[in-house]
Amino acid sequence: MKIETRDFGILEIEEKNIITFKQPIFGFEEFTQFVLVNDSNMGNGICWLQSIEQKSVCFIMLNPLEVRRDYAPVVMQDVLIMLQAVPEDDLDCWVLMVIGETFRKSTVNLKSPIIINHKTNLAVQVILEQDYAIRQPIFNEEAGDDVC
Repeated sequence: MKIETRDFGILEIEEKNIITFKQPIFGFEEFTQFVLVNDSNMGNGICWLQSIEQKSVCFIMLNPLEVRRDYAPVVMQDVLIMLQAVPEDDLDCWVLMVIGETFRKSTVNLKSPIIINHKTNLAVQVILEQDYAIRQPIFNEEAGDDVC
């Protein structure tokens, strides 16, 4: 099927790659169906979460380990049930990026990751009980490079 996007034009996607949010993205509750868009030039640590329902709804997501190597979210049992996850399922964890005034001032939300079960193509955004930053800088301004 073809979808129209704001940033990538017309994309051809396979219906089997559509991810359905069982617990929608906060503030975007009316949108529940998305597809991941990757750019091989950007590497595996970044992707875009594109709504298939609204072309202007697209989020940049980062692998949280790119920003904080000790990131270890605890996913509660009710989340695993929503994702229809079983112990052997490999769940993906991504964090939403917010582009700052300048790119170097961009942040990620470590407190509310996106958890995806690719076996069932179900996803949720959760609020962790752990003490993680809502606006974690991606770059260490003092060192002039990545936080990691």
